[in-house]
Amino acid sequence: MSTEGRKNDTSATVRSFDPAAGSWIERLVFGGRFWVLLLATVATAFLAFQASHLDVQASYERMIPTEHPYILKYFEHSEDLKASGNILRVAVEHRDGSIFDADYMQTLRKLNDALYTIPGVDRLFVESLWTPRVRWTAITDEGFAGGPVIPDGYDGSEESLQNLRRNVERSGEIGRLVASDLQSSIIFVPLLDSYQDGSPLDYQALTDAIEDVREEHSTGDIAIHITGFAQLVGRLIDGVQTVLVFFAITVLIAVAVLYWYTRCLRSTALVVGTSMVGVVWLLGGLALAGYDLDPYLVLVPFLVFAIGLSHGAQMMNGAITEASRGYAPIEAARASFRRLFPVGITALLSDAVGFAALIVIGIPIIQDLAVTASGGVLILVVTNLIVLPVLMSYAGVHQEAVRRRAAVHETGGAAGSGLWRLLDGFTRPRLAGVTVVVALLLGGVGALISQNLAIGDLDPGAPELRPDSRYNQDVAFMNANYSASSDVLVAMVETPEYECVNFDTLMRVDALQQRLEEIPSVEGTQSFADIVKQGVAGYNEGFLKWYGMPPNQDAINEITNLASRDLFNHRCTLLTLSVFLSDHRAETLENVTQTNESFA
Repeated sequence: MSTEGRKNDTSATVRSFDPAAGSWIERLVFGGRFWVLLLATVATAFLAFQASHLDVQASYERMIPTEHPYILKYFEHSEDLKASGNILRVAVEHRDGSIFDADYMQTLRKLNDALYTIPGVDRLFVESLWTPRVRWTAITDEGFAGGPVIPDGYDGSEESLQNLRRNVERSGEIGRLVASDLQSSIIFVPLLDSYQDGSPLDYQALTDAIEDVREEHSTGDIAIHITGFAQLVGRLIDGVQTVLVFFAITVLIAVAVLYWYTRCLRSTALVVGTSMVGVVWLLGGLALAGYDLDPYLVLVPFLVFAIGLSHGAQMMNGAITEASRGYAPIEAARASFRRLFPVGITALLSDAVGFAALIVIGIPIIQDLAVTASGGVLILVVTNLIVLPVLMSYAGVHQEAVRRRAAVHETGGAAGSGLWRLLDGFTRPRLAGVTVVVALLLGGVGALISQNLAIGDLDPGAPELRPDSRYNQDVAFMNANYSASSDVLVAMVETPEYECVNFDTLMRVDALQQRLEEIPSVEGTQSFADIVKQGVAGYNEGFLKWYGMPPNQDAINEITNLASRDLFNHRCTLLTLSVFLSDHRAETLENVTQTNESFA
């Protein structure tokens, strides 16, 4: 086509544009462009101010399915299960010797006292070698003897350390509280759900305080390893700053790609800017609605930004195309809006409905994800489908971008590039048909392979963190040195008041333990039935033939009077059975829960 012919064609196109032909939305938006931008500016300033007050916070209870029968039962007995809920395990390792060392024990004592005083710690249930809850029991010529593991009059002397060693060996805590190689011991630190004033637990402040304690007491000989939900969340919150760096890198990459494609700096700035405004509106809206930004939701702003870029780039591309046909900036923006707004709003509404569907999952953090993601997508309807074309109607498009697009039209689009000619072939029936067949075959292969897909975590530690992260290294240390796994399932046995230690009840608990221990992924179990069998053997000079459940309620009651109250509550209406698992994959959990349910 000649230049003169193209000019005539452009003139005809311009004359064919009818400002009154658009929808009522188009006429409303472009008829009140000033007010649209004014309202958008005010909203951005207000929501940016709100976003500055958004806290990064997490909640243990929001990570679990609160409507599940198991969890409802846990909440019902939460006061009796403090030591089985949100808990930190702090392992203190003596690298160059055993724990039976005066300096090590002094460090352990200081650590125990420091952790005990941290706000948010449930001090009643803290356990370590230095707490009176940890006791030893032995059989003597005169009967049972026992007491705290730390001997009376402990002064760090060689004699008191020998007494300590003897008490630890008689306590039954090796493998649970003390490492099998006797080179480390654990401080169990249960956490409260909220502070005394009712405010939720601040995981950032908690982990900062714990890290200060770790740094203060770590030396060349002493290493401290910490695991638990609170510690994991603290690491994730610390990682938010790194996420912000990646977000900035993402923005720079988007700017570079868009500018390479358009050669128009103002269009690139408008697309990226409006997408960023969408993120600001989302964060400000969360703060305004009383939400916190959970570390597990920190990638939602990435998602909103990416979707905003996609729709903004299409709107910008449409405006450049219309400008290359001779339209003035406002006409090009309106033509692009007229063509893309119905399609764009349909796509964004579909995305919002898809995310909103996640709200049926009864896990609060997933429901928060549904609300956050769907709300962010709906915000893009305003920022990228309305505000962006209004801005482009004022800013227009750089002439270099218009000339490049006009040149593409003049050469027939894909005709000038081998890559574009190849891609253009996929829009034609022959190659498109082959593509559909290949896609169906690949989908079938994927469906077959997915039958062997494992659900749950495949490796120890937290998959949210790198395998070599400090937290995952601490998890590896715990798994290597302690037989009591950090993956614990607690079966709750309910009975009438004061009947939790009845012979029939304990026989059933013992039978369930035997079934569970036959499961390969169960490393061990623990219940009051074990204590009774040990006590019966103890009353009979430790003779193993007496290791069993006595059909004598008076004998069981005698043992109950001497036992700690960790395995049943004070009203004796709840008996707990702890099941230590090798992992928390779906197969493992299904086997254990099915065994429990079938037994019940």
